[in-house]
Amino acid sequence: MLELFQAVVAALIAMGGWAVVTVKDLPEYFVAGRQYTIEFRVRQHGRTLLNDLHPRLIVSTSDRHLGGLLAGKDATTIPAAARRGEGTYAVTFTAPAAERVFLTIQSGFNANELRLYPQPVIAAGASRAAMAPRDRGQMLFVAKGCNACHSNIDLADRPENQGITAGPELGGRHLAREYVIQKVKNPASQNMPDLGLSDAEAAAIAAFLSGDRTAASGGGGGSR
Repeated sequence: MLELFQAVVAALIAMGGWAVVTVKDLPEYFVAGRQYTIEFRVRQHGRTLLNDLHPRLIVSTSDRHLGGLLAGKDATTIPAAARRGEGTYAVTFTAPAAERVFLTIQSGFNANELRLYPQPVIAAGASRAAMAPRDRGQMLFVAKGCNACHSNIDLADRPENQGITAGPELGGRHLAREYVIQKVKNPASQNMPDLGLSDAEAAAIAAFLSGDRTAASGGGGGSR
């Protein structure tokens, strides 16, 4: 069954039926019992914003198994709604009382989806130290859809997402921090979209791609 699923996904990709999900804002952690709204966009071939889709968010307290065919523990599926702005959708969920939460955004376009890194969940009133910039950048590299088009061997325990390899391998290259920031903020490319990254998000991704463990924090706590 897993082989069949993978074959179907590969066939859709070969026919041009692939899309990339990009999350707008993602906190470093969630607070149990608090509601959060995740806003995202769906881009066909990584660029063309898609309207009139019916995306869904799968919330679980454990990872999917059997190659992603079976949902994780306590899995809940929540439909997303279209928002003002081309190809823009949003979904609201309540953070579960668990150590971590696993989020998967199903785009509503063929079998394309985005599985995020598992996010920490803390109890109400508790606090958590800010993530290291490089770790924050790694999380954003996946959440912004970068890993859909760029393989990166530096990603640790990355979620299983589609790999289009529309762009070059970015792992192990230790790209210059200033170059990365300029590239992700102003792509000036026919293939790479402008994701509207904040300065903090761009700096965090640059810290990850440059291998810099000393850059200033990109911020983004979970108190949204």
